[in-house]
Amino acid sequence: MRFLRVFLGALLLLILVVFAVANKAAVTVSVDPLPFEVELPLYLLVFLVFFAGLILGVILGRLNAWSAARQKAARQKLAAQQKAAAAASSSSSEALPPAPLT
Repeated sequence: MRFLRVFLGALLLLILVVFAVANKAAVTVSVDPLPFEVELPLYLLVFLVFFAGLILGVILGRLNAWSAARQKAARQKLAAQQKAAAAASSSSSEALPPAPLT
């Protein structure tokens, strides 16, 4: 399994190097309302956008997992409270005599 991971990593690195060598041309990046312009190699722009998306995806995924874990803990706590209340209710009703019928 480790060999496969190293092989795929080396293959990905080779593809990235070939992509970077093939796309060295400079491109101008500007945000329309702002007066700033940046000139970058195309491969750098692609890598930056990719990694920005990757980081944003990881952050959003972690927040989603954190929220789901909090909701699960709240549901488990509520279920435990309801189970304890039901147990207390059934034990206290057994101790009391039945109510008279009128």
